[in-house]
Amino acid sequence: MKFLLFIFVFLFLNTLSFANTQLTDKKILTEKQILEEDSFEKRSNDYIKKLLRSRKAPLFFLTRKNLKKYYKTFDYQLIWTNEDGVKDIAIKLLDSIKNDPVLKPHSKEAFRLNKIIRELNSLNTSPERFIESMAKIDFMLTGVYNRYMWFLSRGYIDWKKFKNELSLIKVKEEINGGWEKYSVRKNHKKLLLKAIMQNDLDLAFNEVNFTYPQAKELSHKILDYEVIAQNGGYTKLPRTKALKLGKISPTIKILRQRLVESNDLESNNCDIDSMPQAQEYSDTQEVRLVTQGSDIIENDCFELFDESVKNAVISFQKRHGIEADGIVGPSTRKYLNIPVENKITQMRLNLERMRWMPRDLGEKFLVVNIPEYKLKMYDEEKVKLDMRIVVGKRKHPTPVFSHKMSFIVINPYWKIPNSIVTKEIIPKMLKEPDYLTKTGINVHQTWDINSDILDSNSVNWSLYIKEKTTAEPGDIKENQTIAVEKKLPIYRFIQVPSNTNPLGRIKFMFPNRYSVYLHDSPAKHIFEYDKRAYSHGCVRLAQPKKLLEAIASSDINVDYTEANKFLEEIDKTQIQLDKKIPVHMVYLTSWIDEKGIVHFRDDIYKYDKIQKELLYKTN
Repeated sequence: MKFLLFIFVFLFLNTLSFANTQLTDKKILTEKQILEEDSFEKRSNDYIKKLLRSRKAPLFFLTRKNLKKYYKTFDYQLIWTNEDGVKDIAIKLLDSIKNDPVLKPHSKEAFRLNKIIRELNSLNTSPERFIESMAKIDFMLTGVYNRYMWFLSRGYIDWKKFKNELSLIKVKEEINGGWEKYSVRKNHKKLLLKAIMQNDLDLAFNEVNFTYPQAKELSHKILDYEVIAQNGGYTKLPRTKALKLGKISPTIKILRQRLVESNDLESNNCDIDSMPQAQEYSDTQEVRLVTQGSDIIENDCFELFDESVKNAVISFQKRHGIEADGIVGPSTRKYLNIPVENKITQMRLNLERMRWMPRDLGEKFLVVNIPEYKLKMYDEEKVKLDMRIVVGKRKHPTPVFSHKMSFIVINPYWKIPNSIVTKEIIPKMLKEPDYLTKTGINVHQTWDINSDILDSNSVNWSLYIKEKTTAEPGDIKENQTIAVEKKLPIYRFIQVPSNTNPLGRIKFMFPNRYSVYLHDSPAKHIFEYDKRAYSHGCVRLAQPKKLLEAIASSDINVDYTEANKFLEEIDKTQIQLDKKIPVHMVYLTSWIDEKGIVHFRDDIYKYDKIQKELLYKTN
């Protein structure tokens, strides 16, 4: 008999307390009291059909129409229960919801688990009411399953509310942030039928859940961080002078403990023989003298900042995207003192974002992680290319979306967005009359590079500027808006290919509504910075030729040697790809890399802040 499984339902929901549970005091049905299997199935089948035709069917996160479809798929049989009580697979459903890496803090409220427990607690086990009780529980669990599959497919955050927040930023701060979500459209009923037949709910969950590299590893890593939180959190590092190699300080003992807690320092060992004979140091206003073997202070090598500590600090700095110099100054100390609870929330939030992405990322694909300032090429689940990039400023954020690269342009012309023309180019022209000539920018009446070039000195460009426009920021036709308002001709500014062209010598195209793409850049020094948000939205590549070579290695239309010959000239050349390459522009501030290392990054566009506030609002 499986009625004792009800007790497990109570136990696994350890956040709920039901001190007066009466279930175990109820009389358990004996085998003689239970009808034969065929009779039970027929009676439950008849009752479900009758209940679905009536207005008494309990609707739990489902419409009446959708509920009927579920049970029609199962030939009007009970799904989660039978004559023995609740099936193991029902426990698996509730356990999955309870431990979901994103929903865990809010699962009780999101799925009304209290109500389910009350129903189980008041279950009527009498022969004449048994099927009725089982059907009610069954309907509720079906609604819970459908709701959970919805969240796995689409994420939990109310998407309309998030888009409204972006609209407010657009109005208040003139920041036009773009973000697209990709929902999974699968038949939840058929997936459930398959899962029930094979007694494995993961068959359904895995069809709709995230597929981003190492996403499941990140969800498991949360458990480690929760243990740290339960044990009191990270050790806090006090304010002190900069700590670096060779320094001796009591604070280094604390630093060691903190680095062990985050696994940056794998083993907290030290060598007493490595201690210097004498060292003066000060953490506060007191100056202490340490002499090996003296009666003043016992020599403690755990107070020494040695190579192992330096390497651990560098590990921590790399994982957080800050300068990896191995020195603990104010900035590194700030990151070390971020509470573990904040990191757990950050990890949950990024798993939620992974549920917004396409599930089929492609066999070979590119990932541009904006907060990481990195581009990676994956091929058969392995990283084949890892490159530094420059992304958009907060004022001109790089959009978050997925598309497919279809062609490459060698020696590109830059068709300058009208917003840049109005805000940057024309003011420079007014200060420097020869600015266009020096930069190789031509003025055309259309976007056709072969159209006639206008004499820029024949236009009064001051008319094309005004203090404030009603136009939207970003790649918009602001220049055109002003021209229309003042009934002025509309012109297009195009920069010819050159080594000073902001697009460099190569651009990789995946035509999209945001008019962003990957491209070369003449400003190579910027790639040495740790924080690299400097563009107007497009993505600049530190090593575009390496990306070209990686594409050429598997695309019959791209000859790397021939492409290099084109780069020695200045004529524009376009190469159509034989196989389109998926490009995923993502915004992840926490993830696990291919080596199993967990990373955190700054919220450069303030999206974390917005989405954290929305994550656990009732949907």
